Amino acid sequence: MEKSRKVGVVICVGTVLVSVAFIWGIALHNYWAVAIPVVIGFLAVLALAFWIGWTLAVTEIEAPKPELTEEGASSEAKD
Repeated sequence: MEKSRKVGVVICVGTVLVSVAFIWGIALHNYWAVAIPVVIGFLAVLALAFWIGWTLAVTEIEAPKPELTEEGASSEAKD
């Protein structure tokens, strides 16, 4: 089996186990069953926003180079 398929199977099994644990926690009226996924989701959104901000802050923008026209290129070649 290919590595990517193995990773896919592990992800599928993991999601099923986490969903069963979540439903079991909700059935027991456990506060943490709701609080932990909400915190993880909130932190994931904040991490994504930070990554977008970081990418915008550190990306260097080069000024566009002027395009040469036919006339400008031919006059430079004659000089």
